[in-house]
This record gives sequence, C-alpha cells and structure tokens, in this order.
Amino acid sequence: MRTRLLVVLAVLGAAVVAAFAFPLAVSVAEARTREFVLSRDADLQRFADLADGYTRNGTPGLLREEAEAYHALYGEALAVVSTRGSAPITNGTSLEAPIVSEAIGRALRNERSSAVELVTPWSAGTAVFAKPIGTGAQVNGAVVIVASTESARNDISRGWLAIGIGASAAVIGFGVLALVVSRWVLRPLAEVSARMQLLIKSLPFVALNSGSTDDSPSAGRGGPPELRALSAAFQTMDTAVQTSAAAQRRLVADTAHQLRNPLAALQLRLDTLGPRVQEEGRRSHERAVGEAIRLEEILDDLLALSVAEVPRPKGATHSCTPYVVAAERADYWHEMAEEAGVTFQVLESAKEPVARVSAADLEQILDVLFDNICKYSGSGTTVTISTDTTLRPGSDTGRRTVLTVSDNGAGVADAELQLISRRFYRGGSGSTLTEGRTHPAGTGLGLSIVEALVESNGGHLELRHTQGGGLTVELAFEAAPDETARPVSEPGPEAGRTAEAGGA
Repeated sequence: MRTRLLVVLAVLGAAVVAAFAFPLAVSVAEARTREFVLSRDADLQRFADLADGYTRNGTPGLLREEAEAYHALYGEALAVVSTRGSAPITNGTSLEAPIVSEAIGRALRNERSSAVELVTPWSAGTAVFAKPIGTGAQVNGAVVIVASTESARNDISRGWLAIGIGASAAVIGFGVLALVVSRWVLRPLAEVSARMQLLIKSLPFVALNSGSTDDSPSAGRGGPPELRALSAAFQTMDTAVQTSAAAQRRLVADTAHQLRNPLAALQLRLDTLGPRVQEEGRRSHERAVGEAIRLEEILDDLLALSVAEVPRPKGATHSCTPYVVAAERADYWHEMAEEAGVTFQVLESAKEPVARVSAADLEQILDVLFDNICKYSGSGTTVTISTDTTLRPGSDTGRRTVLTVSDNGAGVADAELQLISRRFYRGGSGSTLTEGRTHPAGTGLGLSIVEALVESNGGHLELRHTQGGGLTVELAFEAAPDETARPVSEPGPEAGRTAEAGGA
C-alpha cells in the first residue's frame, strides 16, 4: 500500500509540476523569440531606409559602410538588391544561396517574410529576414539579413535549464512530502494491525478457526495488502470473540444446570435430616436450608441471565402491546401484591402503542420488576405502569415505545442508583433498605437480567428516582409501525382509565 500511495502522490506531484513548468518554458521561448524577431525587424527597417536612395538612383551613401560595420559587429550576413539596375551589395553571403534567393524572391513580390515562429534550443542555426524596398505597390528592391539564432538559443537553453532544475526540485519535494504523508497515514494502521495480531493470538478458539481463513468474506478480494491483513485479523478476532462469548454463555448455563442435581440432592438430605436435628443445632440447620434455597435462586437467575444475553436474530419482527402484557402480569402478581401491601395501576389509553419486543421477554422483565417491588418497596406502595410513544433521540422521524414502571416506595440511595443493575450487587448491603425492616437477600441478578433482555431486543433501560420518593424504571423499545397498533379491550368513554391489581 505504501508503494502504491507513493506512486500515486509522485505522479500527481509530477503532473502538477509539469502543468506549471511546460507553459513557463513555452513562455520563456516565446518571449526570447519575440525579442529576437523585433530586433532583426528593426535592423531590416533601418537598412531598407538606407537602401531606398541606392535602389532608385544608384547612390550608396552610407549603405556600404553600415553593411560592412553590421557584418563585422554581429557576424550576420546582409544583402541588398535593386530592381532598377543598381548592382547588388552583399556582405557574408551570396545571392546564389538558396535561402537568400528564396527570401529575395518573396520580398520582390512585396511579401514581407520572417520565417521564425518559435526559437528552441534545437532550432536551425540561422534565420532569414527579408523586406521589400519601396512605397506602396512600387518595389524598388529588397534587403535580406541572414541572422544567427545562437544567442537566442543559448538564452532559451539557460531559461529552460533553470525551469528544469526548479521542476526537479519541486518533484523531489513532492516525493519527500509523499513519503512523509504515507508514513504518517500508514503508521497507525500498521500499529493497529500489529496489536490486533498480538491480541488474536491471545484469544481462545483462534486455532479452531484459523483453518477457515480462506473461506472468510474478504478472501479473494482486492485492495492494499495492509488493509487485507487488517481485515483478515479483524475477522479472526471477531470470530474468536463471538465463539468465546458463546462458550462463556454455555459455560454459565451448563454450570448452573449441572449444579441443579447435587443441589437438589443436598436439599433432600437437609429436609430428611431436619426431624433428627437436635435443638442446639436447629438454627444452623435452618441457615443451611436457607443458603441452599438461595443457591437455587442464584442458579435459576444465572440460567435466566445466560438466556437473556443471547443476541436476538437479526430481522426478527417480534412485537407486542406493552399495556396488554403489563395488565396480564399485574393480575398475575395480584396475590403477592396484596400480601406486600402494594397496589398496581396500569394506565390505559384508547389506542396503545406497539413495541418491537417479544411478549415472553417483556413478561420476564415485568416479573423481575414486580418481584423487586413486592420485596423491597414497602407496604403502602403504589406502582404506576404507563406506555407512551416518543421520538427517538437525535431523530425527527424515528419513534420508540416507552414503558414506564414507577413506584412511590422506599427507593434506593443516590450512590446505589447506577449500581443496582450490576451483577450480584444488592442494595443496602443485601440486608435492609428501610429502617427496622429486613429484606430478603436476593441474588443481585434481577436487574442484570432486565438490562440484558432490554438490550438484546434493541431497547434502552433507564433508572431514576421518582419525584417525591421511589424508583422509576423506563424501558424504551423501537416502535412498531402504526398500522400494527391495535386497541386493547373496549375502552370506556373517558381516555386514561386504569386497571388496578392488589391493595394495601
């Protein structure tokens, strides 16, 4: 990739330099050619004025002396011919020379001729300039100068050499810049690739999947070798991480499942041992039974957590009406709510929104939340369950369905609000949340299961304090299309009636 990047940058740099250097070189040559032609045209005009009297009456005047001085000073040949019988004057050339005779012929035909278009370092060594002598249509003769282009060619060569040196320096500068830029761009990529290679070597299950590299999606694709290597390393790491995560979930589930049998045997032995325990050991026996029950609860929650963390299939279209599920679960928890002194209120509207979450997952989420409320919120607590549809944050069109479970019970401390969804964390040190009341210890996995179920369904969980005291749990899921929304039971004439379960 570095070689290709250098080549591309070098070619672009050379093209830019050439785009400036070539017009500049042409401009230098044109300027020097224009200067050369103008100076020779001025010399022609001066000799034409001197030769005008000679061609008409044969009196040379200063013509011969000027012609000889010009030839001696500049080394350029000069010829003057007359159409009225005066003898021709030549210095450094002969009228028999083809280029001179052709130029004289054009001039006598009243054709002013300068055969120089653009002088270059490889142009001819001489250039012929001819001018008719006379006025109007009357041609009395012609003057011809055979000029040397050596000085002009040397000047142009020096100008082009300077341009070439500048262009070469610019190309070298572009090359150095391209090298620096390529290293600057590719160094982080190389570091990421190297670190990723080290990382994947430390991951489990890499050896199991290393033989399938040729079958990866990037196999056979083009592109720079550095990016292909990085893509292959990333795919290997992705496969290893997914395999490791799946193995971890299986390990948790299998461990919890395998521990059920010895735990059941232990509980059976404890139950059998109960009648034979003497009075001084009964308290220890009861504690052992309690710990066995708690261990069973932990295993059940571990199994539920491992299932909750399994990603849902992409493109799944499970949906449900949260109000229906909440009302059904509130009715199910009616007896326990009465025993705990808790009242459930499920608010209903004429048309309930539909959420993209399976009914089974939402039932499990509400079961965990209702169980926690009954255990920890305290007697006299009122729980309000409501649903609403709001815009997705940062979107003007996307909508989400929000299910809110709010209670006015004991709540949690500020320092524990962000901790209670952590695994195995139990608020109030796992013993008490309100003064004078001892709570069941629990497993510390309930809200972790809720969070895993919400996230696996593409939702968002938010915990906050209820205004006036208590805890509010907000579950936000992607809203199903409006046409799938369906009214629940026959709504009354007033919107916002409530379904209540339980009582103080």
